[in-house]
Amino acid sequence: MSSVTDFAERFNLFLYRQHVLKLEPAERETAREWCLQFIRREHPKLTDEEVDRFYENLINVKFNSVDEWTRRMS
Repeated sequence: MSSVTDFAERFNLFLYRQHVLKLEPAERETAREWCLQFIRREHPKLTDEEVDRFYENLINVKFNSVDEWTRRMS
């Protein structure tokens, strides 16, 4: 189960890098600022630190695989 999760995390990171590498530095910064503004608009009560943490959590998505058969049979 851990190997599936590890693979999913590595694959996600690979895909993220492939998309980010296509962007120029100015485009990356524009995308980052757009995301931060969107988070602030949708969650006005968050502090700047919480907004930054929210943004980082969007980038670093954790995958959890679920074995449905085992879950149903337990």
